[in-house]
Amino acid sequence: MRRLLGLGAGVLLLSGCGLFGGKEPALTPDQQMAAFIVHEHKANASSSDFKPAPANTDKAKAGIYTSLGSAYLQDGHPRQAIRELQLAIADNRNYADAYNVMGLAYAQLQQNESARSAFRKALSIDAKNPEYLNNYGAFLVNSGSYVEAIVELRRATADPLYSTPQFAWTNLAQAYAGLKDLLAARDALNRALYLVPNYPPALQMLAELDFKDGKADAAFAHLQVVLAQEPDNANALLLAGQIAAQQGRTAQAQSLWQRCVTASPYSAAGKRAQQLLLQNG
Repeated sequence: MRRLLGLGAGVLLLSGCGLFGGKEPALTPDQQMAAFIVHEHKANASSSDFKPAPANTDKAKAGIYTSLGSAYLQDGHPRQAIRELQLAIADNRNYADAYNVMGLAYAQLQQNESARSAFRKALSIDAKNPEYLNNYGAFLVNSGSYVEAIVELRRATADPLYSTPQFAWTNLAQAYAGLKDLLAARDALNRALYLVPNYPPALQMLAELDFKDGKADAAFAHLQVVLAQEPDNANALLLAGQIAAQQGRTAQAQSLWQRCVTASPYSAAGKRAQQLLLQNG
């Protein structure tokens, strides 16, 4: 799990849920097989003729539990994810991936101290891992620790082997924007878009900056590219509707806001779109 989105366009924003509440996550066949292997291992361990597995299997078992934890987290079950990740750590206390995903899960539950501790533990084991640096940096941005976030995110972007540096550059732009350094924010967004042209989170943030600078046409054009790739992006739909309304295109604005409400009625963007529909209906 490399990065999770939010805060306008680029950083952590996750919602919690009750312990094991709601529907069970739909696991892929590979994940179901991983779960089967784990539970078969438990059954064998309880039998009288079980022979202890070699110590090097602990890492494999930890990987299985971490994969399951990631699947639960991506499906919106952070507490179940943490349960699996605790099993991973019980098998291998130095399995950095488990701590990284645990940090994301605790962040989704807004348990910030636990999230910070988990991210730091992951980095204490693998200090140069760019995915860990990006995730921790995103968490710091969401927590308002912009200066600290910039340090971590710059370390991530400096890694030439990082496979998805556009994540870290976009999160870095959020950190600079938090410090009101909009020139640095735009530079970071341009780096992200150079690496991945039309990258939606970077384009969306660029649209927000352009709109605030009075460049409504440029902002709307960016949002059209975003919505072509992510037609249910609630934040993009909301802002596109606001621009259309500002420019006198009332029918288009109402259509965009209605799409926003349909796509995400309980999100902050969806609720704001409902208010705007009532005000301009």
